[in-house]
Amino acid sequence: MSRIYGYCRVSTGVQTTENQRKEILDYAHTKKMTIDKIVEIEVSSTKNKKERLIDETLEQLKSGDILIVTKLDRLGRSTIEVLQIIEDIKNRGIQLHIIKDGIVVDGNDTSPINQMIITLLTGFAQMERSFISERTKSALAQRKASGVKLGRQKGAVVKSKYDEHLSMIQELVAKDVSIASITKIIGVGTRQSLTNYIQSKKIV
Repeated sequence: MSRIYGYCRVSTGVQTTENQRKEILDYAHTKKMTIDKIVEIEVSSTKNKKERLIDETLEQLKSGDILIVTKLDRLGRSTIEVLQIIEDIKNRGIQLHIIKDGIVVDGNDTSPINQMIITLLTGFAQMERSFISERTKSALAQRKASGVKLGRQKGAVVKSKYDEHLSMIQELVAKDVSIASITKIIGVGTRQSLTNYIQSKKIV
């Protein structure tokens, strides 16, 4: 039997999750759904997915389960993070119901409308990654044109091929760009080796 979770998040102590909780319960009632659990958290959107309990919530769900949120911005702190979370949800076979937008994202639904929504969301994610890549390359070109020496300094001891890209990696990780996308942007290494590097440097 499918499990149905709700996810509520507010950013400050002035707000409460009560309104979101009510919206989710009302929505479930109209759809004749029984909510198994509602995750409620008070945390800034600037915190990472782990602190916002997104990762923990998704780990509890499996293919065929349902996650309900009131709005897309409850999921993430940036457009690309939200789109990457949606992509992850889709790939896991989980249904995502977005109440205020009237959207249901379901990777198992082959209907033309659902496939169009998924295609658009995937396209937006790819477009956002391209924008980040272009902005990064443009910034590097400007620094080079200004006379700033990029890459390895003469005589410097570099323990990893990623060291010279450290600041860029930190910036992209902070924006929740996927590991695969980061390797493409910096043009170095593999997903696994970069993951190991990020863990060794404790980049969050």
